[in-house]
Amino acid sequence: MRLLGLLSYPIGQLYWHLAGNKRRSTQKNLAACYPDMPAGQRDRLGRNSTRCYIMNALEAGVCWYWPERDILSLFDEPSGMGHLENVRASGQGVVLLIPHFGNWELMNHGLNQLIDVVALYKPGRMADVNATLVKKRRRFGAEMVPASRSGLKLILERLGSSKMVQILPDQEPSAGEGCYVPLFGVAALTGVLASRLIQRTACKALFAVCRRTGRGRHQIQFLPVDEEIYSDDLEISVAALNRGVEDCIAIDPTQYLWAYKRFRTRPPGEPEFY
Repeated sequence: MRLLGLLSYPIGQLYWHLAGNKRRSTQKNLAACYPDMPAGQRDRLGRNSTRCYIMNALEAGVCWYWPERDILSLFDEPSGMGHLENVRASGQGVVLLIPHFGNWELMNHGLNQLIDVVALYKPGRMADVNATLVKKRRRFGAEMVPASRSGLKLILERLGSSKMVQILPDQEPSAGEGCYVPLFGVAALTGVLASRLIQRTACKALFAVCRRTGRGRHQIQFLPVDEEIYSDDLEISVAALNRGVEDCIAIDPTQYLWAYKRFRTRPPGEPEFY
């Protein structure tokens, strides 16, 4: 793992220069989200974020092929377990919100040892690739369901049975499945699924990230939600969700996926962002 970390630096620097589209997306996102940050500091943040992105790619083989015991040896003791215990003590279902921070792929294996969770995923367009990814993510018994009609029905059943479900809260949704709320002060089309599940089932919510702690080590960290996520007003709830994503990013902004075109779809009348 340390060797992968060493390799990530030169590869990340090369990728930063060659992958112009990703570099420009990163720079645009950082300029919008941190307008008061000096340009040089934003540039360093973007480069370091690219290195983390490369680290995730290099660690894919670890996630997919290493034995379970070896993978679990990479984790430090989890942080914020009290927040997890609080929501579980309610006796209700729990929506676990996991942004694209740190190594979210590796997190699936670590979480599987701590809690019984069902992961909701959005199937890709290439069936063969999608089947391979799901197979690798299920290696140690993780339950994964697609974001389809049948998958959502299963999610509702799990929440109704006081189970825990895992959702990525920071992907831009399909048309008709989101609303515009601020993310770092920028209007962002944000999925309403988590908020609707909370409203429909009266379940609890919790954020979690897999933070890189250095030298190839990782730590799962649980964070509480903004209480307004439980609002009956959908827009208020979704805005609170985005504030929770901001709290996760604040742990270490370099570990967030800034290359993702999070602000691609704009409110009516606004110019293109990228």
